[in-house]
Amino acid sequence: MSHTHIALSIATGLGFTFTVMLSHAAPPDTSDAQNYKSHKALLIGVDGMQYEKLQQAIQNNMAPHIAGLNPAKSYIGGIDGTATEQTTGSGPGWTTILTGTWVDRHKVPSNNNAWRNKAPSLFKQLKQADPERKTSSIVSWNTINNNFADDIAQGFIDLAIKCSDVDQCVADKASYELEYGRSDLVFAHFDEPDNVGHRYGFSTRYQTAIQGVDDKVGQLLSALKRRKQSNPDEDWLVLVTTDHGRRLPDGRNHGAQTLSEKTTFIALNKPANEQLTRPITNPDNPGHDNLYGFASQADITPTLLAHFGIEPVPARHAMDGLPLTGPLGARLFSARLAPDAAQVNLTWNGDGSADKPVHIYRNGKQIASVDYSRRGYIDNDIKELKGPVNYTAVIDKVPVSRLITLGDKKP
Repeated sequence: MSHTHIALSIATGLGFTFTVMLSHAAPPDTSDAQNYKSHKALLIGVDGMQYEKLQQAIQNNMAPHIAGLNPAKSYIGGIDGTATEQTTGSGPGWTTILTGTWVDRHKVPSNNNAWRNKAPSLFKQLKQADPERKTSSIVSWNTINNNFADDIAQGFIDLAIKCSDVDQCVADKASYELEYGRSDLVFAHFDEPDNVGHRYGFSTRYQTAIQGVDDKVGQLLSALKRRKQSNPDEDWLVLVTTDHGRRLPDGRNHGAQTLSEKTTFIALNKPANEQLTRPITNPDNPGHDNLYGFASQADITPTLLAHFGIEPVPARHAMDGLPLTGPLGARLFSARLAPDAAQVNLTWNGDGSADKPVHIYRNGKQIASVDYSRRGYIDNDIKELKGPVNYTAVIDKVPVSRLITLGDKKP
Protein backbone atom coordinates (compact mmCIF):
# COMPACT_ATOMS: atom_id res chain seq x y z
CA MET A 1 0.00 0.00 0.00
CA SER A 2 1.16 3.54 -0.54
CA HIS A 3 1.86 6.04 2.20
CA THR A 4 -1.33 7.92 1.33
CA HIS A 5 -3.56 4.92 2.09
CA ILE A 6 -5.90 5.85 4.97
CA ALA A 7 -6.31 3.36 7.81
CA LEU A 8 -9.70 1.96 8.75
CA SER A 9 -11.16 4.20 11.42
CA ILE A 10 -11.52 1.52 14.08
CA ALA A 11 -10.94 3.32 17.35
CA THR A 12 -12.59 0.89 19.74
CA GLY A 13 -10.02 -0.94 21.81
CA LEU A 14 -7.03 0.78 20.25
CA GLY A 15 -6.54 2.91 23.32
CA PHE A 16 -5.60 -0.17 25.35
CA THR A 17 -2.05 -0.22 26.63
CA PHE A 18 -0.29 -2.55 29.01
CA THR A 19 0.62 -0.60 32.16
CA VAL A 20 4.29 -0.64 33.08
CA MET A 21 6.45 1.51 35.30
CA LEU A 22 7.51 4.93 34.12
CA SER A 23 11.01 4.14 32.87
CA HIS A 24 12.05 0.94 31.11
CA ALA A 25 15.76 1.49 31.44
CA ALA A 26 18.23 2.70 34.01
CA PRO A 27 20.99 5.27 33.58
CA PRO A 28 24.51 3.91 33.18
CA ASP A 29 26.33 3.18 36.45
CA THR A 30 27.91 6.34 37.85
CA SER A 31 31.38 4.93 37.27
CA ASP A 32 30.63 4.33 33.58
CA ALA A 33 28.38 7.32 32.88
CA GLN A 34 31.18 9.60 31.81
CA ASN A 35 32.52 7.02 29.39
CA TYR A 36 29.13 6.64 27.74
CA LYS A 37 28.70 10.41 27.41
CA SER A 38 30.87 10.15 24.30
CA HIS A 39 28.56 7.53 22.76
CA LYS A 40 26.29 8.89 20.05
CA ALA A 41 24.24 7.37 17.24
CA LEU A 42 23.02 8.00 13.72
CA LEU A 43 20.02 5.94 12.60
CA ILE A 44 19.34 6.20 8.87
CA GLY A 45 16.03 4.97 7.53
CA VAL A 46 15.61 4.22 3.82
CA ASP A 47 11.95 3.61 3.10
CA GLY A 48 10.81 0.65 1.03
CA MET A 49 14.28 -0.51 -0.06
CA GLN A 50 13.97 -4.12 -1.19
CA TYR A 51 16.81 -6.25 0.22
CA GLU A 52 17.44 -8.19 -2.99
CA LYS A 53 17.38 -5.02 -5.10
CA LEU A 54 19.83 -3.40 -2.68
CA GLN A 55 22.10 -6.41 -3.14
CA GLN A 56 21.81 -5.96 -6.91
CA ALA A 57 22.73 -2.28 -6.56
CA ILE A 58 25.72 -3.21 -4.41
CA GLN A 59 26.92 -5.70 -7.01
CA ASN A 60 26.69 -2.94 -9.62
CA ASN A 61 28.61 -0.52 -7.36
CA MET A 62 25.54 1.72 -7.06
CA ALA A 63 25.34 1.61 -3.24
CA PRO A 64 28.92 1.70 -1.93
CA HIS A 65 28.14 3.58 1.30
CA ILE A 66 25.47 1.16 2.51
CA ALA A 67 27.63 -1.73 1.30
CA GLY A 68 30.43 -0.51 3.54
CA LEU A 69 28.19 -1.07 6.56
CA ASN A 70 27.66 -4.78 5.75
CA PRO A 71 23.86 -5.04 5.42
CA ALA A 72 22.39 -8.27 6.78
CA LYS A 73 18.95 -9.77 6.23
CA SER A 74 16.22 -9.15 8.83
CA TYR A 75 12.43 -9.16 8.97
CA ILE A 76 9.45 -6.93 9.67
CA GLY A 77 5.72 -7.55 10.11
CA GLY A 78 5.85 -9.50 13.36
CA ILE A 79 5.10 -13.22 13.49
CA ASP A 80 2.10 -13.90 11.30
CA GLY A 81 -0.76 -15.67 13.04
CA THR A 82 0.11 -14.12 16.43
CA ALA A 83 -0.73 -10.86 18.20
CA THR A 84 2.56 -9.39 16.94
CA GLU A 85 1.47 -9.63 13.29
CA GLN A 86 1.33 -6.21 11.65
CA THR A 87 1.04 -5.04 8.09
CA THR A 88 4.27 -4.55 6.17
CA GLY A 89 3.42 -0.88 5.87
CA SER A 90 5.51 2.14 6.77
CA GLY A 91 3.48 3.33 9.78
CA PRO A 92 3.78 0.07 11.71
CA GLY A 93 7.30 -0.53 10.39
CA TRP A 94 8.89 2.72 11.51
CA THR A 95 7.08 2.56 14.83
CA THR A 96 8.56 -0.89 15.43
CA ILE A 97 12.02 0.38 14.50
CA LEU A 98 11.73 3.36 16.87
CA THR A 99 10.25 1.45 19.82
CA GLY A 100 11.59 -2.12 19.69
CA THR A 101 8.01 -3.42 19.84
CA TRP A 102 5.33 -4.89 17.60
CA VAL A 103 1.83 -3.57 17.02
CA ASP A 104 0.34 -5.27 20.09
CA ARG A 105 2.33 -2.75 22.13
CA HIS A 106 2.84 0.31 19.91
CA LYS A 107 -0.73 0.42 18.51
CA VAL A 108 0.12 1.92 15.10
CA PRO A 109 -1.63 -0.58 12.80
CA SER A 110 -1.42 1.26 9.47
CA ASN A 111 -0.48 4.47 7.67
CA ASN A 112 -2.41 7.33 9.19
CA ASN A 113 -1.34 10.70 10.62
CA ALA A 114 -3.85 10.30 13.44
CA TRP A 115 -2.24 7.23 15.03
CA ARG A 116 -0.10 7.86 18.11
CA ASN A 117 2.59 5.50 19.27
CA LYS A 118 1.73 3.98 22.66
CA ALA A 119 5.02 2.24 23.48
CA PRO A 120 8.03 3.91 25.14
CA SER A 121 10.06 5.14 22.17
CA LEU A 122 13.79 5.12 21.61
CA PHE A 123 13.76 8.89 22.16
CA LYS A 124 11.78 8.65 25.41
CA GLN A 125 13.88 5.86 26.90
CA LEU A 126 17.09 7.70 26.09
CA LYS A 127 15.88 10.99 27.58
CA GLN A 128 14.43 9.37 30.69
CA ALA A 129 17.71 7.58 31.35
CA ASP A 130 19.72 10.76 30.75
CA PRO A 131 17.71 14.00 30.42
CA GLU A 132 20.80 15.86 29.19
CA ARG A 133 20.84 13.83 25.98
CA LYS A 134 19.63 15.58 22.82
CA THR A 135 17.63 13.85 20.11
CA SER A 136 16.46 14.68 16.60
CA SER A 137 14.03 13.15 14.10
CA ILE A 138 14.35 14.50 10.55
CA VAL A 139 11.95 12.75 8.21
CA SER A 140 10.95 12.84 4.58
CA TRP A 141 7.64 11.06 5.27
CA ASN A 142 5.90 13.46 7.69
CA THR A 143 3.64 10.74 9.13
CA ILE A 144 6.52 9.37 11.19
CA ASN A 145 6.79 12.53 13.27
CA ASN A 146 3.01 12.73 13.43
CA ASN A 147 2.87 9.21 14.89
CA PHE A 148 5.43 10.35 17.49
CA ALA A 149 3.74 13.69 18.18
CA ASP A 150 3.39 12.86 21.87
CA ASP A 151 7.16 12.39 22.14
CA ILE A 152 7.68 15.76 20.49
CA ALA A 153 5.13 17.48 22.76
CA GLN A 154 6.68 15.96 25.88
CA GLY A 155 10.20 17.02 24.91
CA PHE A 156 11.62 13.59 24.18
CA ILE A 157 12.47 14.71 20.62
CA ASP A 158 14.37 17.99 20.81
CA LEU A 159 14.60 18.64 17.05
CA ALA A 160 11.70 17.44 14.90
CA ILE A 161 11.76 18.36 11.21
CA LYS A 162 9.29 17.32 8.49
CA CYS A 163 10.72 17.50 4.98
CA SER A 164 7.52 16.60 3.08
CA ASP A 165 8.99 14.00 0.70
CA VAL A 166 12.09 16.06 -0.14
CA ASP A 167 15.00 13.73 0.58
CA GLN A 168 17.62 16.40 -0.06
CA CYS A 169 16.05 18.42 2.74
CA VAL A 170 16.66 15.46 5.07
CA ALA A 171 20.25 15.08 3.88
CA ASP A 172 21.02 18.77 4.35
CA LYS A 173 19.29 19.20 7.72
CA ALA A 174 20.73 15.99 9.15
CA SER A 175 24.21 16.74 7.82
CA TYR A 176 24.16 20.13 9.49
CA GLU A 177 23.00 18.63 12.78
CA LEU A 178 25.69 15.96 12.61
CA GLU A 179 28.50 18.39 11.88
CA TYR A 180 27.47 21.35 14.03
CA GLY A 181 24.55 20.33 16.26
CA ARG A 182 24.23 18.99 19.78
CA SER A 183 22.21 15.85 19.09
CA ASP A 184 23.39 12.61 20.67
CA LEU A 185 20.88 10.68 18.56
CA VAL A 186 20.00 11.62 14.97
CA PHE A 187 17.25 9.79 13.09
CA ALA A 188 17.27 10.65 9.37
CA HIS A 189 14.58 9.16 7.12
CA PHE A 190 14.64 9.03 3.29
CA ASP A 191 11.57 8.14 1.22
CA GLU A 192 12.51 8.10 -2.48
CA PRO A 193 12.89 4.31 -2.98
CA ASP A 194 9.37 3.74 -1.68
CA ASN A 195 7.86 6.57 -3.72
CA VAL A 196 9.55 5.37 -6.91
CA GLY A 197 8.65 1.76 -6.17
CA HIS A 198 4.96 2.61 -5.92
CA ARG A 199 5.05 4.47 -9.23
CA TYR A 200 7.42 2.38 -11.32
CA GLY A 201 8.00 -0.92 -9.50
CA PHE A 202 11.24 -2.83 -10.01
CA SER A 203 12.62 -0.75 -12.83
CA THR A 204 15.81 1.09 -13.67
CA ARG A 205 14.26 4.10 -11.91
CA TYR A 206 14.03 2.06 -8.71
CA GLN A 207 17.71 1.14 -8.90
CA THR A 208 18.51 4.79 -9.56
CA ALA A 209 16.51 5.73 -6.45
CA ILE A 210 18.59 3.31 -4.40
CA GLN A 211 21.72 4.92 -5.81
CA GLY A 212 20.40 8.38 -5.01
CA VAL A 213 19.69 7.50 -1.39
CA ASP A 214 23.09 5.86 -1.06
CA ASP A 215 24.63 9.15 -2.22
CA LYS A 216 22.72 10.92 0.57
CA VAL A 217 23.88 8.31 3.08
CA GLY A 218 27.37 9.20 1.90
CA GLN A 219 26.61 12.88 2.54
CA LEU A 220 25.68 12.07 6.15
CA LEU A 221 28.76 9.91 6.64
CA SER A 222 30.96 12.69 5.30
CA ALA A 223 29.39 15.17 7.73
CA LEU A 224 29.97 12.72 10.54
CA LYS A 225 33.59 12.27 9.49
CA ARG A 226 34.12 16.03 9.65
CA ARG A 227 32.51 16.16 13.08
CA LYS A 228 34.77 13.39 14.38
CA GLN A 229 37.81 15.32 13.23
CA SER A 230 36.79 18.04 15.68
CA ASN A 231 35.51 15.59 18.31
CA PRO A 232 37.83 12.56 18.13
CA ASP A 233 36.66 11.15 21.47
CA GLU A 234 33.07 10.62 20.28
CA ASP A 235 32.00 7.04 19.60
CA TRP A 236 29.30 6.95 16.91
CA LEU A 237 27.14 3.96 16.10
CA VAL A 238 25.80 4.24 12.54
CA LEU A 239 22.87 2.03 11.58
CA VAL A 240 21.01 1.91 8.25
CA THR A 241 17.74 0.04 7.84
CA THR A 242 14.42 -0.13 5.99
CA ASP A 243 10.82 -0.54 7.07
CA HIS A 244 9.53 -3.18 4.63
CA GLY A 245 10.20 -5.03 1.42
CA ARG A 246 8.06 -5.07 -1.71
CA ARG A 247 5.46 -7.36 -3.24
CA LEU A 248 6.43 -9.62 -6.11
CA PRO A 249 6.49 -9.73 -9.02
CA ASP A 250 6.53 -6.03 -9.92
CA GLY A 251 7.49 -4.38 -6.61
CA ARG A 252 4.81 -1.68 -6.72
CA ASN A 253 3.06 -2.52 -3.46
CA HIS A 254 3.54 -3.91 0.03
CA GLY A 255 1.53 -4.56 3.18
CA ALA A 256 0.94 -8.31 3.19
CA GLN A 257 2.72 -11.20 4.90
CA THR A 258 4.81 -12.51 2.03
CA LEU A 259 8.51 -13.35 2.16
CA SER A 260 9.47 -10.53 -0.19
CA GLU A 261 7.43 -7.93 1.72
CA LYS A 262 8.65 -9.11 5.13
CA THR A 263 12.35 -9.24 4.24
CA THR A 264 14.33 -6.19 5.36
CA PHE A 265 17.95 -5.44 6.27
CA ILE A 266 20.06 -3.93 9.02
CA ALA A 267 23.53 -2.48 8.44
CA LEU A 268 25.88 -1.03 11.03
CA ASN A 269 29.42 0.23 11.45
CA LYS A 270 30.34 -1.94 14.45
CA PRO A 271 30.85 -5.67 14.97
CA ALA A 272 27.49 -7.36 15.47
CA ASN A 273 26.71 -10.37 17.63
CA GLU A 274 25.17 -13.63 16.43
CA GLN A 275 21.64 -12.25 16.58
CA LEU A 276 22.50 -10.49 13.31
CA THR A 277 25.43 -12.49 11.95
CA ARG A 278 24.33 -16.07 12.65
CA PRO A 279 20.64 -16.69 11.89
CA ILE A 280 18.99 -19.66 13.57
CA THR A 281 18.46 -22.23 10.84
CA ASN A 282 15.75 -24.23 12.61
CA PRO A 283 13.31 -21.76 14.17
CA ASP A 284 10.18 -23.20 15.79
CA ASN A 285 8.20 -21.33 13.13
CA PRO A 286 9.81 -22.26 9.79
CA GLY A 287 7.52 -20.00 7.77
CA HIS A 288 8.76 -17.69 5.04
CA ASP A 289 11.84 -19.80 4.33
CA ASN A 290 13.02 -19.71 7.99
CA LEU A 291 12.92 -15.90 8.00
CA TYR A 292 12.07 -15.84 11.71
CA GLY A 293 15.52 -17.20 12.48
CA PHE A 294 16.99 -13.84 11.42
CA ALA A 295 17.16 -10.59 13.37
CA SER A 296 14.10 -8.34 13.28
CA GLN A 297 13.46 -4.62 13.08
CA ALA A 298 12.42 -4.78 16.74
CA ASP A 299 16.13 -5.32 17.53
CA ILE A 300 17.13 -1.81 16.46
CA THR A 301 16.00 0.23 19.46
CA PRO A 302 17.55 -2.20 22.00
CA THR A 303 20.81 -2.01 20.01
CA LEU A 304 20.88 1.78 20.13
CA LEU A 305 20.03 1.90 23.83
CA ALA A 306 22.80 -0.60 24.57
CA HIS A 307 25.26 1.62 22.70
CA PHE A 308 24.29 4.50 25.01
CA GLY A 309 25.11 2.33 28.01
CA ILE A 310 21.51 2.26 29.22
CA GLU A 311 21.10 -0.93 31.22
CA PRO A 312 17.57 -2.35 31.00
CA VAL A 313 15.59 -2.92 34.17
CA PRO A 314 14.14 -6.45 33.80
CA ALA A 315 11.14 -5.74 36.03
CA ARG A 316 10.13 -2.83 33.78
CA HIS A 317 11.20 -4.22 30.43
CA ALA A 318 8.64 -4.34 27.61
CA MET A 319 10.53 -4.53 24.30
CA ASP A 320 10.33 -7.42 21.85
CA GLY A 321 13.80 -7.04 20.36
CA LEU A 322 17.36 -7.95 21.35
CA PRO A 323 20.56 -5.89 21.04
CA LEU A 324 22.62 -6.72 17.95
CA THR A 325 25.86 -5.94 19.78
CA GLY A 326 27.26 -7.23 23.06
CA PRO A 327 26.01 -10.31 24.93
CA LEU A 328 23.24 -12.44 23.46
CA GLY A 329 19.83 -12.61 25.06
CA ALA A 330 17.18 -15.32 24.79
CA ARG A 331 16.79 -15.70 21.05
CA LEU A 332 13.41 -16.60 19.56
CA PHE A 333 11.74 -16.02 22.91
CA SER A 334 8.03 -16.77 22.66
CA ALA A 335 5.01 -17.03 24.95
CA ARG A 336 2.11 -19.27 23.93
CA LEU A 337 -1.10 -20.04 25.74
CA ALA A 338 -1.74 -23.78 25.90
CA PRO A 339 -4.83 -25.08 24.06
CA ASP A 340 -6.61 -25.71 27.37
CA ALA A 341 -5.73 -22.17 28.54
CA ALA A 342 -4.33 -23.65 31.78
CA GLN A 343 -0.69 -22.67 31.28
CA VAL A 344 1.67 -20.46 29.29
CA ASN A 345 4.57 -22.11 27.49
CA LEU A 346 7.71 -19.99 27.24
CA THR A 347 10.44 -21.09 24.83
CA TRP A 348 13.78 -19.83 23.47
CA ASN A 349 16.40 -21.06 21.04
CA GLY A 350 20.00 -20.65 19.93
CA ASP A 351 23.24 -21.99 21.38
CA GLY A 352 25.13 -18.83 22.35
CA SER A 353 24.26 -18.91 26.08
CA ALA A 354 24.01 -22.63 26.83
CA ASP A 355 25.85 -22.40 30.16
CA LYS A 356 23.95 -19.47 31.62
CA PRO A 357 20.74 -19.19 33.66
CA VAL A 358 17.57 -17.65 32.27
CA HIS A 359 15.64 -15.47 34.71
CA ILE A 360 11.90 -15.37 34.01
CA TYR A 361 9.69 -12.41 34.93
CA ARG A 362 5.92 -12.11 34.75
CA ASN A 363 4.42 -8.62 34.96
CA GLY A 364 7.61 -7.30 36.53
CA LYS A 365 8.03 -10.02 39.17
CA GLN A 366 10.65 -12.75 38.88
CA ILE A 367 8.95 -16.14 38.93
CA ALA A 368 11.78 -18.54 38.03
CA SER A 369 15.41 -19.10 37.08
CA VAL A 370 16.17 -22.08 34.86
CA ASP A 371 19.12 -23.43 32.90
CA TYR A 372 19.31 -22.12 29.35
CA SER A 373 19.63 -25.68 28.06
CA ARG A 374 16.01 -26.36 29.10
CA ARG A 375 14.96 -24.10 26.20
CA GLY A 376 11.70 -23.39 27.94
CA TYR A 377 9.60 -22.86 31.03
CA ILE A 378 5.94 -23.64 31.77
CA ASP A 379 3.99 -21.12 33.84
CA ASN A 380 1.15 -23.01 35.52
CA ASP A 381 0.23 -20.24 37.94
CA ILE A 382 -2.06 -18.25 35.68
CA LYS A 383 -5.53 -18.96 37.06
CA GLU A 384 -5.93 -15.52 38.60
CA LEU A 385 -4.43 -13.66 35.64
CA LYS A 386 -6.58 -11.83 33.12
CA GLY A 387 -5.88 -9.56 30.18
CA PRO A 388 -2.39 -8.61 29.04
CA VAL A 389 0.56 -10.32 30.68
CA ASN A 390 4.17 -9.30 30.02
CA TYR A 391 6.77 -12.08 30.16
CA THR A 392 10.49 -11.28 30.18
CA ALA A 393 13.48 -13.62 29.83
CA VAL A 394 16.88 -12.32 30.99
CA ILE A 395 20.31 -13.75 30.16
CA ASP A 396 23.55 -11.90 30.96
CA LYS A 397 21.50 -8.86 32.01
CA VAL A 398 19.97 -8.81 28.50
CA PRO A 399 16.15 -8.95 28.63
CA VAL A 400 13.59 -9.63 25.93
CA SER A 401 9.82 -9.57 26.43
CA ARG A 402 6.60 -10.90 24.94
CA LEU A 403 3.08 -9.67 25.58
CA ILE A 404 0.30 -12.23 25.78
CA THR A 405 -3.41 -11.73 26.43
CA LEU A 406 -4.81 -14.59 28.41
CA GLY A 407 -7.94 -16.03 26.87
CA ASP A 408 -6.92 -14.84 23.39
CA LYS A 409 -6.24 -17.62 20.91
CA LYS A 410 -3.46 -15.56 19.38
CA PRO A 411 -0.33 -15.80 21.60
